[in-house]
Amino acid sequence: MARSLLPVVFLSALALFLISSEMLLAMPQEQALYFLHCAGCHGLKGEGIAGVAPQIAQTIDFFLLSPEGRKYVIQVPGVAFSSIPDEALAELLNWLILNFGQTKRKFQKYTTQEVAVARKEPLLDIDEARKRILQTLPEKIILIKSWQRYATFNTKSIK
Repeated sequence: MARSLLPVVFLSALALFLISSEMLLAMPQEQALYFLHCAGCHGLKGEGIAGVAPQIAQTIDFFLLSPEGRKYVIQVPGVAFSSIPDEALAELLNWLILNFGQTKRKFQKYTTQEVAVARKEPLLDIDEARKRILQTLPEKIILIKSWQRYATFNTKSIK
Protein backbone atom coordinates (compact mmCIF):
# COMPACT_ATOMS: atom_id res chain seq x y z
CA MET A 1 0.00 0.00 0.00
CA ALA A 2 2.80 2.42 0.88
CA ARG A 3 4.39 1.72 -2.49
CA SER A 4 1.19 2.60 -4.33
CA LEU A 5 1.08 5.99 -2.56
CA LEU A 6 4.62 6.93 -3.57
CA PRO A 7 3.69 8.18 -7.07
CA VAL A 8 0.79 10.19 -5.64
CA VAL A 9 3.01 11.80 -3.01
CA PHE A 10 5.71 12.53 -5.60
CA LEU A 11 3.25 14.06 -8.07
CA SER A 12 1.63 16.13 -5.32
CA ALA A 13 5.02 17.47 -4.23
CA LEU A 14 5.95 18.22 -7.84
CA ALA A 15 2.65 20.04 -8.43
CA LEU A 16 3.14 22.10 -5.27
CA PHE A 17 6.67 23.00 -6.37
CA LEU A 18 5.51 24.03 -9.84
CA ILE A 19 2.65 26.10 -8.45
CA SER A 20 5.00 27.76 -5.97
CA SER A 21 7.55 28.46 -8.70
CA GLU A 22 4.86 29.92 -10.91
CA MET A 23 3.67 32.15 -8.07
CA LEU A 24 7.22 33.38 -7.43
CA LEU A 25 7.68 34.23 -11.11
CA ALA A 26 4.45 36.25 -11.10
CA MET A 27 5.54 38.36 -8.09
CA PRO A 28 7.55 41.55 -8.24
CA GLN A 29 11.27 40.67 -8.01
CA GLU A 30 11.63 42.25 -4.58
CA GLN A 31 8.75 40.26 -3.11
CA ALA A 32 10.12 37.02 -4.57
CA LEU A 33 13.55 37.80 -3.11
CA TYR A 34 11.95 38.44 0.28
CA PHE A 35 10.11 35.10 0.16
CA LEU A 36 13.24 33.23 -0.92
CA HIS A 37 15.83 34.89 1.33
CA CYS A 38 14.05 36.49 4.30
CA ALA A 39 10.61 35.03 5.00
CA GLY A 40 11.95 31.77 6.39
CA CYS A 41 13.14 33.63 9.50
CA HIS A 42 11.21 36.92 9.49
CA GLY A 43 7.84 35.42 8.48
CA LEU A 44 5.77 35.90 5.34
CA LYS A 45 4.44 39.23 6.57
CA GLY A 46 7.56 40.38 8.42
CA GLU A 47 6.04 39.41 11.76
CA GLY A 48 9.22 37.77 13.02
CA ILE A 49 9.68 34.43 14.74
CA ALA A 50 10.32 34.46 18.48
CA GLY A 51 13.87 33.47 19.32
CA VAL A 52 14.85 33.29 15.64
CA ALA A 53 14.48 36.67 13.97
CA PRO A 54 12.91 39.97 14.97
CA GLN A 55 9.83 41.55 13.50
CA ILE A 56 10.51 43.87 10.59
CA ALA A 57 6.90 44.78 9.84
CA GLN A 58 6.05 48.16 11.36
CA THR A 59 9.59 48.57 12.72
CA ILE A 60 12.08 48.66 9.84
CA ASP A 61 11.43 52.25 8.84
CA PHE A 62 12.20 53.57 12.33
CA PHE A 63 15.83 52.56 11.82
CA LEU A 64 16.04 55.10 9.01
CA LEU A 65 15.68 57.92 11.54
CA SER A 66 19.39 57.76 12.32
CA PRO A 67 22.43 57.27 10.08
CA GLU A 68 23.65 54.46 12.35
CA GLY A 69 20.25 52.74 12.22
CA ARG A 70 20.11 53.05 8.45
CA LYS A 71 23.53 51.41 8.16
CA TYR A 72 22.55 48.74 10.72
CA VAL A 73 19.79 47.45 8.42
CA ILE A 74 22.44 46.67 5.78
CA GLN A 75 25.05 45.32 8.21
CA VAL A 76 23.05 42.62 10.01
CA PRO A 77 24.46 39.24 8.93
CA GLY A 78 21.36 38.07 7.04
CA VAL A 79 21.62 41.12 4.80
CA ALA A 80 25.37 41.70 4.67
CA PHE A 81 26.19 38.07 3.87
CA SER A 82 23.26 37.42 1.56
CA SER A 83 23.98 36.23 -1.97
CA ILE A 84 21.69 38.92 -3.39
CA PRO A 85 23.62 41.39 -5.61
CA ASP A 86 23.99 44.95 -4.27
CA GLU A 87 21.53 46.53 -6.71
CA ALA A 88 18.80 43.95 -6.07
CA LEU A 89 19.46 44.16 -2.32
CA ALA A 90 18.99 47.95 -2.35
CA GLU A 91 15.71 47.46 -4.22
CA LEU A 92 14.63 44.77 -1.74
CA LEU A 93 15.35 47.04 1.26
CA ASN A 94 13.37 49.86 -0.35
CA TRP A 95 10.50 47.44 -1.05
CA LEU A 96 10.56 46.27 2.58
CA ILE A 97 10.29 49.82 3.87
CA LEU A 98 7.45 50.69 1.52
CA ASN A 99 5.53 47.48 2.18
CA PHE A 100 6.33 46.69 5.81
CA GLY A 101 7.05 50.14 7.21
CA GLN A 102 4.62 51.70 9.62
CA THR A 103 5.05 55.41 9.22
CA LYS A 104 4.63 55.78 5.45
CA ARG A 105 6.79 58.89 5.70
CA LYS A 106 9.06 59.79 2.83
CA PHE A 107 12.48 58.24 3.08
CA GLN A 108 15.76 58.36 1.26
CA LYS A 109 15.94 55.19 -0.77
CA TYR A 110 18.90 52.87 -0.36
CA THR A 111 21.31 53.01 -3.27
CA THR A 112 23.43 50.28 -4.79
CA GLN A 113 26.60 52.12 -3.72
CA GLU A 114 25.39 52.55 -0.13
CA VAL A 115 24.59 48.84 0.15
CA ALA A 116 27.90 47.83 -1.46
CA VAL A 117 29.92 49.90 1.02
CA ALA A 118 27.99 49.08 4.22
CA ARG A 119 27.75 45.34 3.71
CA LYS A 120 31.55 45.13 3.55
CA GLU A 121 31.52 45.96 7.29
CA PRO A 122 29.08 43.43 8.77
CA LEU A 123 28.19 43.76 12.44
CA LEU A 124 30.14 41.57 14.81
CA ASP A 125 28.02 42.33 17.88
CA ILE A 126 24.43 42.73 16.70
CA ASP A 127 22.96 42.96 20.19
CA GLU A 128 25.23 45.80 21.26
CA ALA A 129 24.67 47.72 18.02
CA ARG A 130 20.90 47.27 18.31
CA LYS A 131 20.88 48.46 21.94
CA ARG A 132 22.93 51.53 21.05
CA ILE A 133 20.71 52.42 18.10
CA LEU A 134 17.46 51.90 20.02
CA GLN A 135 18.63 54.41 22.62
CA THR A 136 18.98 57.13 19.98
CA LEU A 137 15.67 56.72 18.17
CA PRO A 138 12.60 58.80 19.06
CA GLU A 139 10.30 55.79 18.63
CA LYS A 140 12.47 53.57 20.83
CA ILE A 141 9.52 52.42 22.98
CA ILE A 142 7.79 50.86 19.96
CA LEU A 143 10.99 49.17 18.87
CA ILE A 144 11.95 47.97 22.34
CA LYS A 145 8.57 46.25 22.75
CA SER A 146 9.04 44.62 19.36
CA TRP A 147 12.54 43.40 20.23
CA GLN A 148 11.40 42.13 23.63
CA ARG A 149 8.85 39.97 21.89
CA TYR A 150 10.90 38.70 18.97
CA ALA A 151 14.61 39.25 19.40
CA THR A 152 17.13 36.80 20.74
CA PHE A 153 18.58 39.13 23.36
CA ASN A 154 17.23 40.66 26.57
CA THR A 155 16.20 44.29 26.11
CA LYS A 156 15.15 44.88 29.72
CA SER A 157 18.38 46.80 30.25
CA ILE A 158 17.21 49.33 27.66
CA LYS A 159 15.19 52.10 29.27
